[in-house]
Amino acid sequence: MEPPKMPRYAHRPMTVMMEHNASSWQVIGILPSARPVTGGPRRELVRDGGESKIYRWEGLELTLTPDACDDYWFNLTSQQPRLYVVCQPGKEGEPLPLRLSADPDDSVAAEEAEEWFFQAAMPAPVVLWVRDYVATHYRPGPRKQKIKGKRGDKYKNPFDARKL
Repeated sequence: MEPPKMPRYAHRPMTVMMEHNASSWQVIGILPSARPVTGGPRRELVRDGGESKIYRWEGLELTLTPDACDDYWFNLTSQQPRLYVVCQPGKEGEPLPLRLSADPDDSVAAEEAEEWFFQAAMPAPVVLWVRDYVATHYRPGPRKQKIKGKRGDKYKNPFDARKL
């Protein structure tokens, strides 16, 4: 069976649902969206429960790239595939989503850049879409070869006493 045809850089509009209570923010769901992405991300209050509010973010897109297929596969084969929302802090301390990712390494990069990130379970239709993308675009590269004489250190010690 031939894998489905997918563009080299695949894009899918997504909706992010976030809950805010008195002390924290959390992503409560990420869903595929029927609305095309136009302009930047937009926030809309969906429910005001007094101490807890739920917001819907539209205008976000999940983009898949061929160079991250290894990471997508790692994510898909984990116990619970996840999506990551990378945010920057807003003026009032609220998270402002910058991008969505299926690459777990993006959450590490966000932390290093002092951005915020949230994660949520990847919905089943998105799991299938990412799986089809990986099946279409994953190309294993050459395996990294071990350095001769390597014994736990990344580099050989030029001042090795045995050579003096």
